[in-house]
Amino acid sequence: MLSLRPVLRDHVLPLIGLKVRADQEDLVSSNAKTLAEAAYETGSYVWGLWDGETLVGLMAMIHPGEYPRDDYQLPQPPDNSAAAAYLWRLMIGSDFQGKGYGAAALAAAFAQTRTWGYTQVAAHVSDAPHSNLGFYERFGFVSTGVIDDGELVICADVPDL
Repeated sequence: MLSLRPVLRDHVLPLIGLKVRADQEDLVSSNAKTLAEAAYETGSYVWGLWDGETLVGLMAMIHPGEYPRDDYQLPQPPDNSAAAAYLWRLMIGSDFQGKGYGAAALAAAFAQTRTWGYTQVAAHVSDAPHSNLGFYERFGFVSTGVIDDGELVICADVPDL
C-alpha cells in the first residue's frame, strides 16, 4: 500500500537516485531539481512515495492558499471557478512503473487536495507525442487548452469519496 512520507535528510540521496526510464526523462524534472526548487517554492509540499520500506517515487504539490507570488499564477480550472491545488511533480521510479503506484499517488493527491479544502487539481504535462497525458486522462484530467512554459495545463475535479 502506498504511503506519503515527508522527505527527511536520509531520504534525499535515495530520492535523487530514483530515475524514470530514459525515454521519459523529458516528461518530468529530476527529483534532485524538485528537491532543490522546493526549498524556495512557498506553499510547496514534497513527499516520498513508499510501499512499506521501499521508496518508489516522489510527489510534490503546491497549496494555492499558501502561494503568495504575484508574478506567476498557479494553473487554474478552465472556468476560473476556484483555485486549484497544483500537482507540481509526480514521478514513479522505472522499476516500479506499471504496478499501480501512479494511480495510488493520484488518489493521494486528490485526498490531499480535499484536505486542503479545494475541489480541483491542476498539473502540467509535456506536449510531446509520447506524453503521459493519457495516464492523467484516465483519472479525470482534461486539457484546459492553455500552454504554459511549453507544457499543457490539465485539470481534474476531485472525485467524491
